[in-house]
Amino acid sequence: MKEPRRHDNAAAVHGPARESGTRPLEPWLDYGHLLTGITTAIRADDCSAVFIVGDSGLGASSLLAQLGSIFGKDFAVVPIHGSPSLTAVPYGVLAPYLAQLSVADISSRVAVLRALWAHLESIRRGTGPALLLVDDAHYLDDATCGMLTELVQAGWAKIVAACVPRPGVPGPLLRLWHEGTAEWFDLEPLTAEQGHELCEALLGGIVLSSTSHGFWTEAGGNTLLLKTLVREAESSGSLVQRHGVWLKTAATPIHTVKLEAVVKLQLMRISPAGRDALSLIALAEPVDEKLINVVAGESAVQELVDQHLIKPSGNGLPTLRLVSPVYGEVLRGVVPAAQSLQLHRQLISRMDVMEDNPDSLLRMVTWSLDCGADVPDRLLIRAAVLAGRLLQSETALRMATAVRDMQWQTVAQAIMARSYFNLGRRDEAAAVLAQETLDGDAGPSHLIFGSLLRAVTRAAVGQPASLILADTEAFREWGEQQPGLQGQQTPDVKAVVPLAVSLMGLVAGSLDGEYRRMGPDLERVLLQDQSLEGSFAVLFKALALSLKSERLCALGFGRQGKLLALEAAAVEQPQENDIFFVPEFIAARHVICALAAGDWADAQKLLDSYYESSGVAMASFGGAAYVVLGYIAIRQGKSGDALPLLTAGLEALRDSDPQNLFGLCAAMAFYAAAGAGLPEAERFRADCKSWGQHGMHLLTAQASSFFEAAIELLKGDGSGVEGLHVNADDAAKEGATFLELHALELALGLGDTTRLDRFCETAAAIEGGWAESLAEYGLALKFGGAARYLSAGEKLQSAAVYHLAARSYSLALDAPDRGLTKELAALARAGLARCNEELGQGGEETQRESVSPRLTKREWDIVNLAVQGLSDRQIADTLLISVRTVEGHLYRCYSKLGITGREELPGAVAVAQGTPEAG
Repeated sequence: MKEPRRHDNAAAVHGPARESGTRPLEPWLDYGHLLTGITTAIRADDCSAVFIVGDSGLGASSLLAQLGSIFGKDFAVVPIHGSPSLTAVPYGVLAPYLAQLSVADISSRVAVLRALWAHLESIRRGTGPALLLVDDAHYLDDATCGMLTELVQAGWAKIVAACVPRPGVPGPLLRLWHEGTAEWFDLEPLTAEQGHELCEALLGGIVLSSTSHGFWTEAGGNTLLLKTLVREAESSGSLVQRHGVWLKTAATPIHTVKLEAVVKLQLMRISPAGRDALSLIALAEPVDEKLINVVAGESAVQELVDQHLIKPSGNGLPTLRLVSPVYGEVLRGVVPAAQSLQLHRQLISRMDVMEDNPDSLLRMVTWSLDCGADVPDRLLIRAAVLAGRLLQSETALRMATAVRDMQWQTVAQAIMARSYFNLGRRDEAAAVLAQETLDGDAGPSHLIFGSLLRAVTRAAVGQPASLILADTEAFREWGEQQPGLQGQQTPDVKAVVPLAVSLMGLVAGSLDGEYRRMGPDLERVLLQDQSLEGSFAVLFKALALSLKSERLCALGFGRQGKLLALEAAAVEQPQENDIFFVPEFIAARHVICALAAGDWADAQKLLDSYYESSGVAMASFGGAAYVVLGYIAIRQGKSGDALPLLTAGLEALRDSDPQNLFGLCAAMAFYAAAGAGLPEAERFRADCKSWGQHGMHLLTAQASSFFEAAIELLKGDGSGVEGLHVNADDAAKEGATFLELHALELALGLGDTTRLDRFCETAAAIEGGWAESLAEYGLALKFGGAARYLSAGEKLQSAAVYHLAARSYSLALDAPDRGLTKELAALARAGLARCNEELGQGGEETQRESVSPRLTKREWDIVNLAVQGLSDRQIADTLLISVRTVEGHLYRCYSKLGITGREELPGAVAVAQGTPEAG
């Protein structure tokens, strides 16, 4: 007897691995390898039965339909559908095939067997067995189970039976498994990646990862629920397509009657006591397991566990929650208010609100507000902060609005402003921040915290530094006028106010890019902070270290900045400091430092690990992730890969931009589209203009340089290069070497070699593989020679700067001394091929043509006149432009064409135009 096999965790796999020559009945669902495994088992001589076991809604019915389509030509397919209404009726589900039997004969097992056999004979093809496809096999009556088992054991049929894990495969059919003639496949919930692919298949286009992740999370990986959520969001208008990208616009779920019907259908098989227990868990989740056993009864709770409707919370605590959040949303919507209040009173008196458990705190506060119960302002603030960090902005607004105590008003206003901003309601955010805050009734400590929080919030929502500086001056004057700050009642406050004033000024400096001024102030805050104790000390230290990491990054010390950001993240904060969104403040600078140093992999890991650890599930798939990936692609020269990422990122950030990344994202998209000559460039340009400059200077300065480079790509008149020179000069005034190199590198990529010496010096002064490889590249351009170009190419390739590496290898192959050694040429060709593969471009010749930007119309005009022998002055007079503009264009053309001077121009132009060189 063959050993029975069970295929555990055989989750639906969406991909190309589909049974050859088949077409799924439902095009939105492709079971891939799972389908292949089942079809292989059905065709095996030693397999007579296949069991597909999974919870309702995971797609077993659609899978059976696909199998019927696949085997329709090879087998006599007999569909059988189990039904709860026929569980007690012998042979009830076989009625469609027993129409010729009398009522008396139906009670005869032999008569039923003969009738069923006659039906199979009438539809059989060849001598092979029939194929019985049984859906909801757990509802089959015992007589039918025994009949089907006999047919299989006699070799008349093979069976594929789908059922839920509990009660599971009926006993008579299960004998086939124990005899070793059956295969077992478990259907598991979709993974996040599979959920994303299913959303894209359903909608037929690009779907924001944050949008698909939200649907997947709400559905708990359940295929049917996910499909229903997507379709109802689409029909309600909360799911829209903008510029080819599907995204969710509504802040709260909109559930329809159809979704409620689907959920209720899934819950039909539980008892009344189980439904009551489920409603209670939905209202209070996550809820202590022991408490819910006492209140609802152990048997009812165990029933829900057996039916896979609830699960442990997974946070190390003995708590339970619903498997799918959508169950909770629907159930909470149908529980009458009076019953909800009664259950709240019944449960709240027996439980402690777990303030350290974000899920528990949010649910209990929300439930209490729903019931009209009183919630202490301290808990409202704590829950509102958690909701804000989880990007549940509507919930955060609701909780912050409910705060009444004056000492919490400043904090509540900051939470409301941040929530409005996250929802894209910038005017309302500004209106909240415009309210008066220096109210003596709040107490000195709350006013100090509130003033600093106000500054951080203004920066977070993109308000100008001038507003922060005005608040800072008002706060400083207030501190000087308060007699209670002389140390009698609050001994630390007198020392704290000047430090808070300094920190507020540093936040303003971060927006204005005053990196020289920030240095001494940062050191003073960090030095004096050592004399403080308590929540002030740890908050000031974390903020100061974060701002110092930003400053170091701007100055060219990105890796040192990363270490400081790590140190800031390690400072343990008390719960009340969560109102400052300190983790977000630190993480943003941590990731930026990694990007500036060229540590691409680290930047991606940092972003993912931060969001995973902080619980901001959807944000790890939101706009920030797209911007980081697009930024890396741009730096690596993969503009074609960057553009769809940045386009998706823009649509995500258009509605919610908690880190002020829209401007940088739009500028990079403008740059990529302009470089590719795409008409979308004008749309991205308009986005840049409409957004302006908001947020951290380290980001806005980079955005400005990307914008100027894009302008040059569009116009080709030298204005963009001039703008880049201005940006580089402005950065140099503040010692912001990284920002200076950023502008110079873009200018050099446009063919501007007038700042080559400065480029080399600046790159050599900056930490990280990106700058180090650029320094090598600059020296190769400056001194020439095949060996230098080869060395630069290898350095650039190691730093993953593939477009410049390809350029260097190409220059090595074209250098006059390239023939010195065959080994050098071979290494250059091999390196060029590797870069070619990374960049997704064609063969070596195609690569060598594409690594340099194409000449613009104005550049061709100048080049053609130069080839005719006209001097720079004559060209300028002919085209009515300045001599300096002619010189700049010629330098850029030399770089693009891979030559070093005017004497090589005729040959390079002939090659570029595909014509024989004259003369």
